[in-house]
Order: sequence, then structure tokens, then C-alpha cells
Amino acid sequence: MAKPRSDTSARADTGNRLEPDNLELLRELSSRLGWRMTMRTVSAPHVRDANNIDRLLNRFIVATVPCWLIGMWNVGEQIAVGMQIAGIRNLSGWRAELVEGIGLPIDPENILSCWLHGFLYFLPIFLTSLIIGVLWEILFAANRKRPLDEGVLSIAWLFALILPPTATFFQVIYGMTAAMVIGKLIFGGTGRYLVSPVILGICVLFFSYSSVLHGPEVWIPLAGYQEPTTLELAILEGGVPALISVDYSWWLLFLGNQPGPFGVTSALGCLLGAAYLLATGSASWRIMAGSLVGLVVTVSLVALVAPAEAVGMNMPWYWHMVLGGWAFGTVFLATDPTAAATTRTGRWAFGILVGVVTVIVRLTNPAYFEGVIFAILLASIFAPLCDHFVVEQNIKRRRARLEKKQ
Repeated sequence: MAKPRSDTSARADTGNRLEPDNLELLRELSSRLGWRMTMRTVSAPHVRDANNIDRLLNRFIVATVPCWLIGMWNVGEQIAVGMQIAGIRNLSGWRAELVEGIGLPIDPENILSCWLHGFLYFLPIFLTSLIIGVLWEILFAANRKRPLDEGVLSIAWLFALILPPTATFFQVIYGMTAAMVIGKLIFGGTGRYLVSPVILGICVLFFSYSSVLHGPEVWIPLAGYQEPTTLELAILEGGVPALISVDYSWWLLFLGNQPGPFGVTSALGCLLGAAYLLATGSASWRIMAGSLVGLVVTVSLVALVAPAEAVGMNMPWYWHMVLGGWAFGTVFLATDPTAAATTRTGRWAFGILVGVVTVIVRLTNPAYFEGVIFAILLASIFAPLCDHFVVEQNIKRRRARLEKKQ
């Protein structure tokens, strides 16, 4: 039998508990002052945990640091190599002047010089994305009389990593505005949007300015210098032999030394980031594994039916892993905790759909070969449907089990 409490303990509990009227008054006051009211949980059945939305989203930023570090060096190295090929001795612009002003030569063999040069291209784009994102957050928060929402830093960071160094300020502002307003804020903020704001911003920017992510002149910021991506080279020029003929090895592509966006080229960086996300429980391994299964199976089936002269369609699946942005999209974009499927089986279906559509777009779209962005967008649209079928199947199975017992 439970021991009855004394009057003293009852009075103590009552004194620590807010009356309903006082609680409503405190909530109204905090709302007018712009405070975020939080209620502490000190006893069971509540679970006290240090995890929150901010920490979850910031882990995606931390996970992309290896991609970012390699990407900064890769951009600078591509510029230096392009200068040597094009016979350019002196490079104009404040970035080159700053690098040379501190005593560093623009040399592909100088890792620090290459990294700094690439970073100077990334910094203005990232700061512009962040400022635009914060301004839209403030505007919507003031209009709705609510505190600032989480996630603007991670959206701006991932959005900047997907852009090429030749992106203009207007294009960055336009794409980031679409990401924040259409992709996130009109739905109510973090946890309520339908597709990843980063994906939506990139798609709107691409459909409005197709040249921003397409063409041999967008990846290396040298006037008159053209260098296609390795994915375009493989599909158009002859698969793996075409890559090897210009000194691209699998390990070099795995490292990330190839033309492309700031932080998307390194499969090694994506692998390290995936390990961190999985170790911290921030991303679903089922989505990543499903995307890999979808890519491997689709590439293998295409190779079985494709004619021998179609060299681009006969590339092994492990080459597809290091070409383009499949690894980056699978690890950091497809695993968006809001836009992806939430059930276990649904996550498998979601990931497989990403891998399948990525390969189909790569091998069949003559205008744009990088299909992972559109694959994730399509999979996000079908994510609620995947979860719906899984839930309905569980309901049917449990109903059948209950009827059997009766």
C-alpha cells in the first residue's frame, strides 16, 4: 500500500506548481517580449536529454567539414592547374592578390595556397547565403510574433557547398530566397516542410538559370577556360577509358580532385561524414544503404542490357559512386530528418528510389547528367506515401493477429 503524503509535502508540491491562470499570463508575457518559454522536466516519466533540433542540424555541418576542407583545396588546385594549361601567368582579382600578398604562390603543388584560394571563393557565397537566410527568418518571425527558427545556418552551409565558384551574388540571393521562403518558412519552419529547403533552392536556381550548374565553364573560374565534370566526360566521351586517358584514377576521384561544386566532389569526405552522422545517431543508415542498393542494382541491370558500344552505360557501379554528387546527396541531403521517410521500411524504399532515379537521370538525360538532386526531390514527394503503405500494412497485420486470437 502506498504511504499517504503528509500535509507538508502536499503544500510543498502545490507551491512549486504554477496555477493555470499564472501559467497563461507568463506565456502571454514571454510571447510579447519575444522570449522562448521552456518548461524543465525534473522527474519521470519525462526523459531528460541534451539533444535538440539545433544540435541535430549542427551535426550535419560538422559532418561536412571533411568535404569542405577537401573542396576548398580542390577548387584552388583546379584553378592553378587551369592556369598552367591555359598558359596564364598572372591572375587578376582580389583573391589572387591576397594569396600572393601573403607570400604564397598560386601553385597546384602548394596545398595551403590552393586551400586559401578556394576558401576565398567560398566565403562570399556562404556569407551571402547566411545573411539572406537570417533576414528572411527575422522577417517571418517578426510578422508571426514568434522566436527565430532553427536551421538557417545548416541550410546556408549546405546550399553554399553545392554551388560552383562562378555563381553570382544575384544567383545566390535568388536561390537562397527560394530555399528559405518556398522551401521552409511558408510551411511553418523546421520540421514542417515537405522537401529539403536546400534541394528546393538548388532546383529553383537551376530551372531559372540552367548555366549555374551546367556547362564546362562554371566549375573553374578562369575566363575562357573550359573543363567538363568527370561525369560529363564519362557519359559523353567514353566511360572509364575516357577518364583514364586524361589521368583520372578511381582513387583520385575518391579523394575529390575533380571539377565540381565546392563541397560535393569528395567521396572520401562523404564517407567520413557518414561515419560521424551514424555514430551520433543523426542520420538513417537505411536511407544510405538503400541508395547504395538502388545504385548498384540499377547500374548492373543497365550494363546487362546495354550494347557494348555504349561505353558510358557499361561503367561499373563503383565508378558511379565517385562521380558527381551521389555520395554527397545520399549522406547529407537524402537523410534530412524532416523530408525523408520516417518508418524503417519506408526509409529503405526512400533510399532505393534515390539510387535508382539518380542512375536513370545520369544515363538517359542528355541535358544534365547529375541526377541526385532531382532523385531526392522526387523521393521526398513520395516519402509520405512510403510511410503510409508501411503503416497500413502494420495495421492489417496486427488486426489479423488480433482476429486470430479471438
